[in-house]
Amino acid sequence: MTIDSSAPETATRKPDIPAQPAPVAAPEPRTEPAPRVPARPRGLRPLHRLRRVRVSAPAAAVLLLALCSFVGSLLLQAFLYPRGSGDADEAAYVMQARMLLHGRLTLDARVVEPFFQPWLTGIHGNHVFTKYLPGWPALLAVSQALFGTMTVAPAAVAACWVVGAYLLARELFDDVWTALATAVLLALSPLVLLHTALPLAYACAAAVLTLASALLLRGARTGSRPALIGGGALVGFALLNRPYDVVLVALPLLLFVAVRQRRAPRTLATRSAWAALGAAPLVAVLLAYCWYVTGSPLRLPLSASDPLDTFGFGSRRILPTESSFPFTRHLAEDALRDTLSAAPSWYFGGLGLIALAVVGILAPRRRAERLLLLATTGVVLAGYFFWWGSAFAVPGLRNGLGPHYHLAGFTPVVILAAAGARWLWTLLPARPHTPRAAHAARPVRRARAARFGGVVRPTAMALAVAGLAALTVPTLQPRIDVQHSVDAGNDFLDALVPDNLPGPALVVVTPGVASRYTQVPYHTLRNSPGLDGPIVYAADIGPAVAALPDRMPGRALYRLRPDELVDADIPGSYRGSFIPLRRVTGNRVEIRVTIRPPAGAAGGHTSVPAAGPGAGAGAGAGSRMYVRLGSEVRSLDLAAVPPGGSAGAVTHTFVLTAAAAGGPDEIAAGISSPAELVVGFAAGPDPGAGAWEERFPLVRRAAGDLSLLAPGLGWRRLAGGTASTASTAGGKPDAWLAARIQPVLDVALAGSEGH
Repeated sequence: MTIDSSAPETATRKPDIPAQPAPVAAPEPRTEPAPRVPARPRGLRPLHRLRRVRVSAPAAAVLLLALCSFVGSLLLQAFLYPRGSGDADEAAYVMQARMLLHGRLTLDARVVEPFFQPWLTGIHGNHVFTKYLPGWPALLAVSQALFGTMTVAPAAVAACWVVGAYLLARELFDDVWTALATAVLLALSPLVLLHTALPLAYACAAAVLTLASALLLRGARTGSRPALIGGGALVGFALLNRPYDVVLVALPLLLFVAVRQRRAPRTLATRSAWAALGAAPLVAVLLAYCWYVTGSPLRLPLSASDPLDTFGFGSRRILPTESSFPFTRHLAEDALRDTLSAAPSWYFGGLGLIALAVVGILAPRRRAERLLLLATTGVVLAGYFFWWGSAFAVPGLRNGLGPHYHLAGFTPVVILAAAGARWLWTLLPARPHTPRAAHAARPVRRARAARFGGVVRPTAMALAVAGLAALTVPTLQPRIDVQHSVDAGNDFLDALVPDNLPGPALVVVTPGVASRYTQVPYHTLRNSPGLDGPIVYAADIGPAVAALPDRMPGRALYRLRPDELVDADIPGSYRGSFIPLRRVTGNRVEIRVTIRPPAGAAGGHTSVPAAGPGAGAGAGAGSRMYVRLGSEVRSLDLAAVPPGGSAGAVTHTFVLTAAAAGGPDEIAAGISSPAELVVGFAAGPDPGAGAWEERFPLVRRAAGDLSLLAPGLGWRRLAGGTASTASTAGGKPDAWLAARIQPVLDVALAGSEGH
């Protein structure tokens, strides 16, 4: 017998009715027996009796919002951040993801050192490891393997963050309105939009910790083992991304749960054990990874790459190859002040959302939950007060990456703002719900109240949304302009490198400021982990680059110099050069120097015509050409050499020898290697006179002969403190500028075996 659970438990009994004689039934017509239906196997239910998965309206709304965030991230990556934000750290995460795709946790130091070491890597023995943990790079690698692009991983983080914020707000306040408002405010925040469109780990850690907090709180309250194990697993994965963020978020969360369950210690211990069980596998992965790459399971790669890259005050440094600086309490205070000043503009609604968050803190009911959210953000701010990177992040707080170190404390502020908005919502008059009798008694008053209550809340909602949007929109354009400037720099760099280089190429990257890493400052110049791509980029570490042809034979050699000026005499001159290089070898190298000096630069030959736009600038008597190798110098006064060729050009030949010098124009390479051979022309004897130099990298090969790369690097010293000098070299009269030196100085090298 089937019981209708919707029927009332009691029913009115019907009165007795006298029985009537049953009518005689007519004979039924004869029918054929129905075909036999095969018996249904046991355990299977008919399809119409299967349970249907029902999605509530709030859940459908948040899933739709998560889908919009996913699509929005893909669009931002495609149109605004196609090559990232310009932060060099992105190259480190992408490189690590490519390493994982190639089955590598480390690189061979004997292969990548010293020309190809990626940015943000350390060395342990013969292994080169990245400073970052493999959690987020693993997601990038999975995205690349499954979808052929890494852009899906940041988009998935955007969706996960929205869902996690909804679940956390729902768990804390048990209110759908607050949870949906949290999801919307978070999804529209500029900081979330930015970081869920970049291959950086900050958003991933924040999103995972948000979802983990929601599951752990639910598991602690209900005892749900799936929630506890899932939350613990997410904490373990967050440890594989940013362990310090896990500590900062976990401290207030653990205190909150411990206080709530202080009267049931056994329950607390049991549920904590289930959460630890979920985290254990990933914690084991973390310990094993650290053991493999740093030699100790308790030594993280961040500090293993450089002990000075750590928390606290004192001398701090990101890598042993980089300069250090003193991180003081004063710098930390300034960084915290600047962070608090810039942070509101990265929320949807800016200061309006912060005001709602303050209301959310002060609103009645669920005070413990509100204090938990406040404490989480406060602990994150306090924790990063001691991180020296916060001081370096200050220039980008407004229109760069924003307060990215503090992303773990971002979601609690949004939830508090949603809770504050919810409390203010309850204070507004609503459409009255009165019984029908009251409707009949006071029809006029009821109609007026209904009209008033039905208008106030929608109007307040529309005004609030418009106000928050009005506070947000003006902050977007400066950030978009900064990104457009980054894209313009990337386009300029791409335009310098030809699309179709003949055969495999080896490109020496020479930035304006010397760096051991091609990703600094050109983060888009990235090598494959095996250095087997069609183009391999090598860092210009100085004269040692002359050994590159022997390191990677069979590749055509080029030099990329993005900061080179075409004409240093013209302020704002076009920059950039990409030229082929050739190797010159031999025991003797002839250096044929041709000078076409500006008017008056060649001593007695004052009739020499000008050679370019800078003619006459800084020229005078005492002009000379010279060759310098270390402390050895050979020079020639141009007044002693008659001009020859066209336009009064002066030509002379020096000799670089691997043996002892045998004449006044010979210069011995000695045993120093690598070294820099400098060939120059000075327009006068004054140290501030105009000068042109071409600098060649030089090494002595194992066989004893010499190897140089030509052409060399061109450098200019402008005469006096001109406007061009002040704008490009800090106004120093003796500053050297990366610039072309032809046609004033022309150098040709020719190698021979000699004797």
